[in-house]
This record gives sequence, C-alpha cells and structure tokens, in this order.
Amino acid sequence: MNDFILELISEEIPAKMQAPAMRQLEVLTLKKVNENGLICGEMIPFVTPMRLGIILENISIEVKESIKEIRGPRLGAPADAIDGFLKKNKIEKSELQEKKTSKGSYYFYTLKINTQPLSNILSRIFTEIIHEFNWPKSMYWGDNYSLRWVRPLRSITAVLFENEKRERVPLHVRDIESDIVTKAHHVTHPEFFDFKSINDYREKIANGKVILQPQDRKKIILQEGKRLAEARGFYLVEDDKLLEEIVGLTEFPVPLLGKIPEELLSIPEEVIITSMREHQKFLSLRSRTNGKVEGFLVITDLETHDQQKTILSGNLRVLNSRLKDAIFFYQNDLDLVKHHGMIAWNDKLKSVRFHEKLGSQYNRVERIAKISVILARQFELEKDEVSKAAILIKADLVSNVVAEFPSLQGIMGAHYAEAEGFKKVVSDAIRDHYLPVGSNDVVPKHPLSIVLSLSDKIDYLTSLWKIGIRPTGNKDPFALRRAALAIIRIILENKLDIDLYYLIDLTEGNFDKPSLLRFLKERIVYYLTEKNYQKKVVKALVEHYKLDFLPLLPGMIAQVNAFIPSNSGIRVLAVYKRVSNFLSSNKEILGFEKEFSEERATEEDKLVQKQLMLTKEQVEGSLNRKDFKNALFELNSMVDSVNQFLDNVQINCEDNALRILRYSLLYQIRETMDRVIVFSELDKK
Repeated sequence: MNDFILELISEEIPAKMQAPAMRQLEVLTLKKVNENGLICGEMIPFVTPMRLGIILENISIEVKESIKEIRGPRLGAPADAIDGFLKKNKIEKSELQEKKTSKGSYYFYTLKINTQPLSNILSRIFTEIIHEFNWPKSMYWGDNYSLRWVRPLRSITAVLFENEKRERVPLHVRDIESDIVTKAHHVTHPEFFDFKSINDYREKIANGKVILQPQDRKKIILQEGKRLAEARGFYLVEDDKLLEEIVGLTEFPVPLLGKIPEELLSIPEEVIITSMREHQKFLSLRSRTNGKVEGFLVITDLETHDQQKTILSGNLRVLNSRLKDAIFFYQNDLDLVKHHGMIAWNDKLKSVRFHEKLGSQYNRVERIAKISVILARQFELEKDEVSKAAILIKADLVSNVVAEFPSLQGIMGAHYAEAEGFKKVVSDAIRDHYLPVGSNDVVPKHPLSIVLSLSDKIDYLTSLWKIGIRPTGNKDPFALRRAALAIIRIILENKLDIDLYYLIDLTEGNFDKPSLLRFLKERIVYYLTEKNYQKKVVKALVEHYKLDFLPLLPGMIAQVNAFIPSNSGIRVLAVYKRVSNFLSSNKEILGFEKEFSEERATEEDKLVQKQLMLTKEQVEGSLNRKDFKNALFELNSMVDSVNQFLDNVQINCEDNALRILRYSLLYQIRETMDRVIVFSELDKK
C-alpha cells in the first residue's frame, strides 16, 4: 500500500483564498495523476491559514508504460520561449521533434511515463503543480523571481510511504528542499516532528492543535459557540460570510463568550453588529430574554493556561473603544438631525462624486427625485411624500456613522429619519431602496419603497450606460448586471404592471436604448432560467416580445408549457412543422409576392385564406389585450383548414403563379403562428 502527503507551510493565506486553493490543488493533482497513469484510491486535500496540502491514499503503481507527447513552442518562436520549455522539462534541444498540427507546426517532446520510480513521478507532478498554481493575488520572489506564491513559503513536507518504507519525495522550490518532518500549531507546538504513516501524521497534527479540514473547524465553532451561548442565555446571530472568514483565520478555533457592557448598548444594534463584525470579527449574540444583541463570540486560535481570560479581556478593551467611538459618531449625527434635519446633509452631497462624467451624489438625488414623482402616479402616492423621501435617500452617505461603516448606508438613514419624526413608511423606504442587493435579498414591498428603489436603479443603470460603461465578459466593476436584475426582480416578484420602456423613458438624455434593451433581455433570460424555467421557452418568449410583456412572462411560460403537450398544442405544432418543411425545402421561392391574388386562387386556396385572416384577426386582438393564453389556443382554429389545404392541393404545381400564391399562403400561416411564439425555437436544444 502506497500513501503520499504533500504539505506546504507558508505565511498566512488570506481567508477568502483558502477554499478555492484547496479545490485547485485537488483538480490539478487529479489531472496530473491521470496524465501520468497513476491510480489513486482516495485524494484528500486540506487547508488552514498556514498550510495547504493533499493526501493520496492507496496509490497504484501497477500500470503499463505509456508515452506522452508534450507540445512546446511554435516553430520560429523566440529563443527565450524554447529555452524556457527545455529548462522546464529538463531536456536538451536535440530531444525535440518538429510536427505539423491543424494549428501549425510545433516542437514536441516525447516522454516515457511510469518507467521511473513512484517517488520520481510524484516529485515531477508536484513540482509542476507548485509552479503552475494560480493565486488571485500573489508575490514573486526567489532567484530571478522564479516562484509565484500567495505568501512566502517556509517549508515543504513531501513523504511517500511505499511498502511500509518511508521515503522523502525530492522537491526543490526556490531555495527550499522538501523534508520528511513538519510542525503543528505555530504558537503552542512550534517544534518539528516526524511521522511514520498518514494516520500517525493525522494524530500528531491534531494533538499539536491543528485541525486540517475547514468544515471540521466550522463545526467546532458552531457547536461550541452555540453551547456557550445557550449556557449564558444567548443565541447566535447567523452570519455565514463572517463565519467562513473566521474558519480561514484559525487552525484551532476556540470560541470565547463575552457580554457587551450595558452602557455601550445605546446605539442601534446594526452599528454594534457591524462594528464587531468588521473591526474584530466577532459573532453577535442575542439575548433570549429580549432578543437584543448583548453578547458576542470571539474565536481565538489557541488555548492558554488561564482559560483564555487574558485574551477575552483584551478583546473587551478594544470593543469598548470601538463602541465608544461609534456612540460619539452616532450622537453627533443625531444632534445635527434634531437641530437642522437630514436635509442639512444634502448640501454636503455636492462634494461627494458619483462619477466624474455624471456629477455628484447631489445631482443624482435630483434625478432620482424627478423620476420618483412621475413613477409614483402609477401607485397613487402623494407627490409631496414621495418628493420628501426621495430627496433624503442618500443623505446619510455623509453622516459620521456611515463614513465609518459604509455598509450601513440606508440603514442609518432610516434611523435618522425616524429620529426626525418622519412616518415609518418614509424611514423604511430610505432603508429599503437599496434592496435587493444580493440574490438572496428580499425585494421592497411597500409602494413608496418600490418607487424609490426602481427610480434609484434605473437612474444608475441608464446614467452609466449613457457614458459608455457596459459589462464585458465576466467583468462588471459597476455592478450593472446586479442593478438590472434588481429591477427585473422588483417588477416580477411584486407582479407590477410596469413597462420597462416607460421606466427607461423616465430618465434624462439620449443614449443607445436598443443595446440597453438587449442587455435587459439577457438579464431576464438569466433570472427566469435560474428560477428553473425551461431555457428554450424563456428565450423564445423574451426574444420575441417587447419588454412591456415582462410582468406576464412567468405566466406566459407556464401557458406554453401547458399548451405544448395538450391536444391543441400537438395539432398546432404538427401543422407548423408541415408548413415549415415546405418553406425550408423550397428556399428558392423566397421572393414571392405575399399578397393574396383572388384571380388565380382556387376554392381550396380561398377557404384556407379566409380562415387564416379570421385567425390572424383573433390572434392580434388577443395579443393587444395581452391575453397570451387565448392567442395560443386561437391558432388551433385554423389547423383543420390548413391540413385540408395541404392534403387536397398540390403546392408545387406546374402553374408558376399558382405555386407562388400557395407559398404566399404558407408563409402567412407560419407568420401568424410565429406572431404568438416562434415555434421553431422550441425544437432547439
């Protein structure tokens, strides 16, 4: 039985990079193992703040010799590129072969695989992985900046257990040679230790206060944290994002519970939670008695002889200072609001730049207010109430608390509006106009909140669109996709009868509206397919209809899905295919006149034309009333006439004029059916 462990110990890896790094190591290892013809029973990656590694169990070396061709630079490539390829593969130029491929002529190197000892194969695999590893942000260092890694590497452990023998797998990275020893927790167990097996490593690393798997550390934090909280009359405030970050900050998490001094609880709890989260990475605790945030969990990375009392005391001192600062900021804000009102902040918005080409936040608020007042008519809201609320939605951006905690924008505005004496619907609207931010956020529900949110987002979207800012590929630095998706969600989830054309026309100035409409349609398709609607049905409808049908789209999709398998749907689709087959098989008759000629028509032609005109009129009437379901079923009324026509007349007759007339009829039949939905799109995969 052959087992292997690789462990890379470095300076601290940023928390958000750890899980992706562990997945990348697993993917690269699996790829390299397969390329080299090895078979691995189990592959177990792990990551902590200080180490990244992987364990391979039951590696099979009973594999046949294989040949691998490695493609190098293109013929004629610069000498540096060729020298780099030779150096990487440790070969001479004489070992290269020239070969032609469909993409051009390249140098190739033929490598015999599995003729080497397992230790050598693993050495090559993991040397390549270390040099190929891709970090979102990294550092270059070493001889000639030869290694790119997230933080400086301090040691490499690479050990193969082969047939009950322990062997060092030679890796040389920068000036670091791999070793057969490692160390556990850098504070409590800094000494190096060796190990006789993978299980021995696991046991010693655990005894040395290191928990390798992130999910195990998370489980400890939750279980022990909840136990401590329940014992003291608290319960945990859920914060998955913070929890994941804490998991990435500790190798051996030890939860400690602290109570917030009563004199520091005089500020809104959002400020307390945010201060503890952003400044100290504390998890908030609510009292089971009154539901208020009155405690916290600090997750330390080590155990001390005094049961962590010194650590808790130090954290409490820092918390006191932070919350006293927050109270000072909050009181200053309240004093201004009570004496001068929130409107006093609006002048300061003139110095807060929204975008260099679009002016200040003050200018933006003026635009939002104009849009809001007009849009409010659809909700029968009072003009004065809407105007007052709209003018104040960005006022808190220049408050002391929001300057310290930008994530509290809107939330603090609601508190200040309430302190000034505004109605609850106004303070709620100031808070909720930012919603939804993420995909899991709820959308605003009250009419005033909806009006302010839509006005804010449509101004944001169109203003940036006007100056040429667009999402490209996976890059969207101004979050325009998120803004568009928020507008779509607000309309659909509130079942609002709001036309997107109308919403866009409320904004000022001229810009490329067709491109914005295409972008919005892409976002609609994305949103509806994410809601598990069938993509081809969604695309067929979204691309066919104007955006004034947006509120009806979910219902239209359901109606299409119900119609297609019904008797009427089966009959309509069958006729559509018959007609389309004629038109597609005779593409040379594309320039025919689409007008119906009474002089040349036979009785069969006239009958189907009469039914076609009737169906067309009924379909148009239903669509004008936005009665999509009825429009679908109206198509069934001409199925029998079309079938009889196709059965009883010769479409491709010798009379050229009559043939053109009949193709004209077929074209109009398909056009009428496509007016409801492009049925050909439903056959696409």
